[in-house]
Amino acid sequence: MLRIVHCCTIIYVIVLTLLLELPIKAPEVVEEVAGPLMRHAHLITFTLLGFLVELGRVRKSMLFWISILVAYAVGTECLQLLLNPICNRIFDWLDMLNNVVGLSFGVLIGHFCRPLVKRP
Repeated sequence: MLRIVHCCTIIYVIVLTLLLELPIKAPEVVEEVAGPLMRHAHLITFTLLGFLVELGRVRKSMLFWISILVAYAVGTECLQLLLNPICNRIFDWLDMLNNVVGLSFGVLIGHFCRPLVKRP
């Protein structure tokens, strides 16, 4: 079970990084339907990331992984400053706040679900 969580986490980080950094132009129909969800996209995606990392955490301390996650959350948002001319991505403090809050929720939820995952 732990191996599955690790594989899912790696795949999720790759997909999340691509979604955060590549230009995406959705048709207006998609924007109308997904509009309310898109306002909370950073919160939701980083909650899932924090949950997966905390659930799969084996040897390193929680503080180590929280530091890595916060660096990833801040780094992906700051990278958008560099990519703005190329990909038309925009740095937003609110997105960064949602990233960190989402990570906090995810780690907290994952901490309570850890006993459900069989450890080596």
